[in-house]
Amino acid sequence: MKREKGKITKPGVRSVISPFNYRGVKLKDSMWKGQFDTMMEYYLNIPNDNILKGFRERTGRNAPGKDLGGWYAGGVFNTFGQWLGAFARMYKVSGDVIILEKLRYLLNEWGKTIEKDGYFFYGAKSNALHYEFEKTVGGLVDIYEYTDEKESLEYLRRITDWGLNNLNRRRINPTPDWFTGGDTDTEWYTLPENLYRAYLLTGDSQYRYFARIWHYEKYWTNLVEKKHCLTGLHAYSHINTLSSAAMAYIVSGDKSYLNTIVNAYEILQETQVFATGGYGPGERMANQHGSLGESLFLQENTFETPCGSWAAFKLARYLMMFTGEAEYGDWIEKLLYNGIGAALPMGQDGKTFYYSDYRVNGGQKKYFRDTWTCCSGTYPLAITDYHNVIYFKDENSLYVNLFVPSAVEWNKSGQSIILTQDTNFPKEGNVSLKIRTPIPIEFSVKFRIPAWVRDEVSVKVNNKPLRGEWKSKNWGVINRIWNDSDTVEIELPLSFSFVPVDKYHPNLAALMYGPVVLAAKESGALRRNMKDPTAWILPVSGRPSLFQTKQTKRRFKPYYTF
Repeated sequence: MKREKGKITKPGVRSVISPFNYRGVKLKDSMWKGQFDTMMEYYLNIPNDNILKGFRERTGRNAPGKDLGGWYAGGVFNTFGQWLGAFARMYKVSGDVIILEKLRYLLNEWGKTIEKDGYFFYGAKSNALHYEFEKTVGGLVDIYEYTDEKESLEYLRRITDWGLNNLNRRRINPTPDWFTGGDTDTEWYTLPENLYRAYLLTGDSQYRYFARIWHYEKYWTNLVEKKHCLTGLHAYSHINTLSSAAMAYIVSGDKSYLNTIVNAYEILQETQVFATGGYGPGERMANQHGSLGESLFLQENTFETPCGSWAAFKLARYLMMFTGEAEYGDWIEKLLYNGIGAALPMGQDGKTFYYSDYRVNGGQKKYFRDTWTCCSGTYPLAITDYHNVIYFKDENSLYVNLFVPSAVEWNKSGQSIILTQDTNFPKEGNVSLKIRTPIPIEFSVKFRIPAWVRDEVSVKVNNKPLRGEWKSKNWGVINRIWNDSDTVEIELPLSFSFVPVDKYHPNLAALMYGPVVLAAKESGALRRNMKDPTAWILPVSGRPSLFQTKQTKRRFKPYYTF
């Protein structure tokens, strides 16, 4: 098919604030950095020949190594693109040339297995599905964006040419019987996001054309009209498609796409999301009549954790970019502490922490029975994304979204500003920010005040109290001329609360300490005053983040520590 070049049309600026896109952000010592370092080492140690074996076998090449087995026995075509993307993002974050060398080898050896017509999947051509195509496009786009390896664009062009001519365009709208009928294995409605990214990076209008074909008009329009259209639909992919709507807004400027994701977020928080930030028990969206609460007695597979966290991170980040509003950071925060941040690390030979189990009578943390599941593809993406959701920026402001030991370098008017964050959050509510600047310079530091904050926030600049409007769900704003070594001390008052699962189960509630879900080893109901938990739950002396009830001495600690 003939390709045409075209100028990128930009009807208007879409982003109010921007993430740092993996540039200039470093994690400092903490459990989050430990999780990232462990993950990176794990994926670096997967042998290249094992990853490439299926692709090489299909094309009759020498194929040393071992079959990875599990879900993708014979080839990892399902997660391969996501692994490429994760390596590209890891490299952007770390600058580690070992990661880049592994990525280049995988990319170019895989490129040798692409057929002349652009076919690249493992197995018979009848197995070529939208799901694998979308993940591979995403990985190739990531490689170009984060490493500038231009060879990835040639491979992207070739496989997209194949897709234009061969990818099935039935576009059947999924129905609540997702697992038993309909378009169950394609997830075609997730394709636009990365195709639009390819268009914005290259200016090749063919990517824009192909992205437009896969718009999920029925679902997106229902959300524009605020219809409760989610019941029974596959949870992860129906959050993931909202990132495609977000990219459609970036490219077209059509505000209906912005309304789609704004309304979706509102409906999700009202009807679908647990106190942990997780959603989709049994991988399905709950109904509007209490099935979310009922699932806590029934569903061992309560939340598809790596995949679900990755999709939610993206959606919340787009919403923060487009609106500049702090409240969308609350979902990211919940999932950092109670979702992907609470996941078990990758296990031996591809064992994956697939599902969080929130059952009130006997929930467990354990690995999924199969290896190399879909969540082994999103796990490294979600964890690497920590670097892309802590800080945001605009022309005159630096935004602190998450309270994580870290540092960020920001170019403000040609000057390199470094903000270093030290905190023991969420064990304690104190956050320290230190500014390094070569010259005095005026700008705003804005910090998110979470929705769970009930009491007065305390702020000091250079050890002097600062008065301001520190309201929950908003940004706290500190505007001044900053000098080198200026410090900001923020105290976010942590407190207990109970969060009911839904309006149909007002007494079925999660015990929270700030944004953190607490859990106990013992099962059984607590029957006490939910409005005043401080009257009967106390901290354990000398044991941060450990609490116990007064009478029964039942102990609670953060879910992420189990």
